[in-house]
Amino acid sequence: MKLEVFTEILNKLKKQSDKEHALYVLDIDTINFSDNYTSVINILLEVYYGKDGADWISWYLWERDPLGTIDQASTNDGLPICYDVQSLWEEVEQCRLENKDEYELPVRLTDEEKLEVLTMIKNAL
Repeated sequence: MKLEVFTEILNKLKKQSDKEHALYVLDIDTINFSDNYTSVINILLEVYYGKDGADWISWYLWERDPLGTIDQASTNDGLPICYDVQSLWEEVEQCRLENKDEYELPVRLTDEEKLEVLTMIKNAL
């Protein structure tokens, strides 16, 4: 994927997330409308870049410190990686080249397993 396309995708993902958050602050929850689309996008990113590449993208968008004061990623040699869009793109492109695994859908919980999880959560509160 070209860097220009990758950058556009990241910008659109972030912009959409910001819009959803702004609505949530106004007590408008759009998760039921957007969750399936978000899942499709995440699956496509994982199919294309592999699990490691998709994890790097997720980390970059949602977990890293954009100011660079904490949570900076580095190689085993201590060299910084994924510190800007281009370095993220370089890393996930390498993940794409190294990925040999076929994507597998997650195993869905049965109704009984869902009930068990909910019961555990309820009892923990």
